[in-house]
Amino acid sequence: MEGEENPILNMPRPIVDALFKSADVEAENALTRILSLKARVEKVKKLFQFKRLGKRSLENRRIVAVDGSMSTAPSKRIGSSFAIYSAGYMVFEGDKLIDEKYYAGSLSWIEGRTRNFGVLLKLLMAYTERKAALEAYWKYNPDFILLDGPFFYFRGRCRYIRDVRLEVKGFEKGLDLIEDVRDKTLTLIGTGRAVGVIRRSTGRAIDGWIAYRFGEDSCVRTRDKHVLTMLMPEMSLWSYDSLLDDDPYTYTTFYYFYRYLRQKGYTVQELDERKLDLISQSKKHIEKNLREDLNLKPEKIPKLKRYYVRYTSTTSPFEVEAVEGTDVIGFSELFAGFYNQTTGLPLPTDLIDNMVCLPKGSTTAFTEEVEARLIKNRKLTDKTTISDYFAYLNPQKKEFV
Repeated sequence: MEGEENPILNMPRPIVDALFKSADVEAENALTRILSLKARVEKVKKLFQFKRLGKRSLENRRIVAVDGSMSTAPSKRIGSSFAIYSAGYMVFEGDKLIDEKYYAGSLSWIEGRTRNFGVLLKLLMAYTERKAALEAYWKYNPDFILLDGPFFYFRGRCRYIRDVRLEVKGFEKGLDLIEDVRDKTLTLIGTGRAVGVIRRSTGRAIDGWIAYRFGEDSCVRTRDKHVLTMLMPEMSLWSYDSLLDDDPYTYTTFYYFYRYLRQKGYTVQELDERKLDLISQSKKHIEKNLREDLNLKPEKIPKLKRYYVRYTSTTSPFEVEAVEGTDVIGFSELFAGFYNQTTGLPLPTDLIDNMVCLPKGSTTAFTEEVEARLIKNRKLTDKTTISDYFAYLNPQKKEFV
């Protein structure tokens, strides 16, 4: 916030004073947590083995980077909600951009459940991303395709829109769209060249494994990304396989089940006796989600592996997902000299993100464009019905999403 006025200072003085006192308290609380975390991580660091990365030339190597973006929130009007999405790809020959292509679309919704609207919007974005990725793959035959996020990042809550009727060309209902995105994703995985670059990792597989093997008291009690930010040297790679004896998602799910039951009042001893059952329950939960959300049997998915890559100590490592057999070391070393110093990510990933990212206010601006076109439309002579339809759902504040 350097150079910007602290917005808290514009509030009533009692609120300002109360928040500044709270900041003192939170700083002390954070210090206690940081020191405690540092001590816990120190106890487990001997469990981690990191592979040193070298640098490989990008000469004569072709890279495709794909990304998408969508409205962070819909533009809510009395008559309807509106949202937009975008996607695109960039193709690099070595470190030179040789082609790029972009797509965009919109979604309107008159139903009451905003959750389903968000699920459908994410699916449309994923569909456009996957379509772009496959187009670039077939056209350019790249060495690697950099995707944004895990392969099945769009899975969550898809079960709720399976039977929703769609006004989307080529798809009659939600399940048609779900299966199309699913199949395109499986095709990309099958190429052996697609790699998911995961920027916002929230997994807790390390704590899940520690709780299962050594008990709750040995847990570090933070996300895997935080642990590895504290431990990983620069220019290194870490594989979950070097620590875990099962899929990291299984141990993450195990940890969430474990914590849920602890909060319900189960004792450590009671849960220690149920560890095998909780692991089994975790696997069944994952399989159930795949069936209900994607209409997909787990055995239809090739075995996927997870890694962390770190190029510089000034940024956090990023997570990578790839099908088993992918040369992830080779992939990582290609970008050891072609990454963004500010984010620590492969440069093509950041470049395509910057191009497709929807700026704040773009959803509101799009909705205003829709309204403006209707006002000019001579078929509707009663213009008050238009202003009624597009009136803000919340009239207290001007919308800017």
